[in-house]
Amino acid sequence: MEQSVELVRLWRRRQTLSLTEMGEMYRIVGGALGSCHPPELRVLGEGRAELVAQFIYAKVLRLDADPDEAEEPAGEAGTKGHGSAPSSAFALCAYFRRYLIDCTRASSFRRKLSIGDEVTENQLEAAVGAAESAEDELAEHGLSTPSVHAAARAFIAGLPEPERILLCEGFGREAQGGLSGIASRHAIASYHYRAGRLGLVHKREGLPADYPRTTLGQWISQTLGIAIEAGNMGAILQVFNILGAEASYA
Repeated sequence: MEQSVELVRLWRRRQTLSLTEMGEMYRIVGGALGSCHPPELRVLGEGRAELVAQFIYAKVLRLDADPDEAEEPAGEAGTKGHGSAPSSAFALCAYFRRYLIDCTRASSFRRKLSIGDEVTENQLEAAVGAAESAEDELAEHGLSTPSVHAAARAFIAGLPEPERILLCEGFGREAQGGLSGIASRHAIASYHYRAGRLGLVHKREGLPADYPRTTLGQWISQTLGIAIEAGNMGAILQVFNILGAEASYA
């Protein structure tokens, strides 16, 4: 409650703050956004900390604005000026998400794709929609993208070394030569048995009835709480995508 009052007080005079008050504003806003993970963060591809810092610099403290610029009317608060002071972490998160959406539409964020194609407005909209859909799939099971990323890192770290290598190179990086190539390079004995027990030798789109007995199946069903059944394949595929991303960097 005290922080909410202090936030409103500082917000109303945020273009005339002392250095100490700027530091306090940064601390309050940064803390309030700690649990805020809008799906647009995945679209932009920049570090979360950097985007939060940019948001605070440009839209909270407005350090790049004209000091003589008039505040927007309270009813028109948005990423342009945020005229009305937010009084809760929820309101700050809404402002932050609006800022991220604006960033995806700004020309400075229309970068080239790795294959050399220009990112279009429709592609950006589709990417945002896909990220939102992924969040919705996970939310149905009480999960979020950050929580699954953390669980995936813990899962990978807890695997025996041979299984960890098979997962990281076979699932995360799609290594050349497939599992046999990985096993040959790392001298992994009984690799096919290990991969089957781990849950790597099945197609991700259609899991067999015995999949819940694999190591991956148990992690999904017991740790994440997602029953392995046809109706949950959307969420399971999102988990696989996140696990693959974490495996590629492990």
